[in-house]
Amino acid sequence: MKLSTIIHPIAILVWLLIPVMFLGPDEEITFERYLFKSCMPFMMLLTFYINYLWVLPKHIGGQLRFSIIHINVVLVVVACVLVALARAYEYSIFPPRFPMRGIVPLPHERHFNRLFFMFAFIRDALNFVFVVLAAYSLRMTSHAHRLEHERHEAEVARRDAELKGLRLQISPHFLLNTLNNIYALTAISSDRAQQAIIQLSELLRHMLYDNQQRMVDFSSECKFISSYVDLMKLRMASNVKVDVEITIPEHDRSQVAPLLFISLVENAFKHGVSSTEPSSISIKLIATETEIRCNIVNTNFPKTSSDHSGHGIGLQQVQQRLNSLYQGCYTWNHGVSESDGLYHSEIVLKSPSPVTT
Repeated sequence: MKLSTIIHPIAILVWLLIPVMFLGPDEEITFERYLFKSCMPFMMLLTFYINYLWVLPKHIGGQLRFSIIHINVVLVVVACVLVALARAYEYSIFPPRFPMRGIVPLPHERHFNRLFFMFAFIRDALNFVFVVLAAYSLRMTSHAHRLEHERHEAEVARRDAELKGLRLQISPHFLLNTLNNIYALTAISSDRAQQAIIQLSELLRHMLYDNQQRMVDFSSECKFISSYVDLMKLRMASNVKVDVEITIPEHDRSQVAPLLFISLVENAFKHGVSSTEPSSISIKLIATETEIRCNIVNTNFPKTSSDHSGHGIGLQQVQQRLNSLYQGCYTWNHGVSESDGLYHSEIVLKSPSPVTT
């Protein structure tokens, strides 16, 4: 609910009811007397809205030529003078019984009357200052909420732009590695190369349509990774063992960010396969009611400094996407294990859905 929807009805209600509250028990309620009693709340309301709707917005927008203090000093003085004149005119028409017994007061009462009007003037000035401070507080609160809302929208837009940029980087990176694989197959077997091209077309279809969505079904992402692994196995030697285990409950509806795990799979084939030594890659994709788990274990054959097939872009993208989509809702442990010498990479998404922004 907007703050203005509460302020305006309350302000109008106060303006209508305050004059009645200041009527004495022996004072007759008439329209003319009501108008005199309405003078003070009307000026307070006017002072409030002049500040709330004009002075403070101009000041916030940097369009105010004079300071708020100078404007409000003049405004408060003018309002106090007008209220004092209205009060004096009211007493001339409806003279109070005490201490002023008539329109022309006694000599000892004239001094009291001057003190009374001076005290009333100071009291009115303090009331108007309070109204100005209330308008300032409410306007600045509203301004702070608006700035927070704009900051939040800017943050969401920044994250969306970041994700779009990451997706644009992921697709060429993935295509480059896959085309290199197909190029290698053309020298081995044309039939296998043709099969690889068919599989690549299916992968591209997934990337073309699903990658444009914010989230995809986890089962769909698993099929994509499985197809990619089959494509990679076409060029693997007999000394490479590749196992893929996918565990998804029946009627599973969990979703995941598209192409989130593919960089880890690429990394496993890039650094876990040797042409001369036995190699192994184990990929486990598991979904439960509370989490999604991607566990990859592979032999570790670090690339030499002369090998420029990769520059670590994929892993950086994974980290950035996890921070953007699953901040506070994921764990990612990766590195070479001292116990078995294998490279372990495990991502656990603690919630099937990403953090909403």
